[in-house]
Amino acid sequence: MIDFPGKLACVVFAGNCNFKCAYCHNPSLVFDPESQPEITEKQFLSFLDKRVGRLDGVVISGGEPSLRRGLLSFVKKIKAKGFMIKLDTNGSTPEKVFEIHREAGIDALGVDYKAPSEKYHEITNCSIPELAEKVHSVIRFAVENNISIDVRTTVHKHLLSVDDLQTMRHELHSLGQRAWTLQQFNPAEIIDDSLLLHKTYTDTELLAIAGSFGDTKVRGLKGIIIHR
Repeated sequence: MIDFPGKLACVVFAGNCNFKCAYCHNPSLVFDPESQPEITEKQFLSFLDKRVGRLDGVVISGGEPSLRRGLLSFVKKIKAKGFMIKLDTNGSTPEKVFEIHREAGIDALGVDYKAPSEKYHEITNCSIPELAEKVHSVIRFAVENNISIDVRTTVHKHLLSVDDLQTMRHELHSLGQRAWTLQQFNPAEIIDDSLLLHKTYTDTELLAIAGSFGDTKVRGLKGIIIHR
C-alpha cells in the first residue's frame, strides 16, 4: 500500500545494480543477489493469476531492474494480465525506460534522484559518462509523457548538505518536476558502515528543509510521509 502510490500492489525485486551508494540498504541485492530467495517467472505469473481483481499493479524494483535483459518481455506479460506497472529505477539506462514505455506502457515511475549533477558520480560510486544527464532525461520524459512519477532522494547529512539539496530542488524545477520526496537514511544493513559514525538530519531538520523548498515531502523510516 506504500510502494505504488494510490494503488494496491505487490513488489518484485531484481538483483544487481550499477550503483554502489553508501547508504544502500539492499547490499545483498547489489553484491550477492544469488544469496536471496529466487522465484521463477512462471511462479510469479502464477502468483498474479490468483490475484486478478485483488491487486491493482506490480512494482518492479531492485537492485536496478533495467539491467535485466528480459525486462520488456516480463512487463508485457504482466500488462497482458491487466495489472498496472510501476518501475523503480536509478535512471542510468534511459533508453531502456523509453523502450518499455513505448512497447508496453509504464503506468508509474519511481526514480532515485541521488545528488546534484556535479556530485552524481561521487554519491553513486559509478563512472557512467553523463550520468546525471541520463537521470534527468528519465525525469523529463515522465513529465512530458504524463507518467506518474515519484522522485525521491535518500538524505544523509554527511553526503548531502542543505546547499546540495537546494541545488537539486532547482534542477528538478528546470526539468518541470515539482513534487519531490526526501527520504530518511535507514541505519540498517548498508554498504558503507562508516556512515553510522556520522550524524544525519533529524526528522525535524528534514521537515524544515522540505518546508523551505516547497512541493517537497519527507518520508520517514516506515515509508510513511511525515508532517509537522
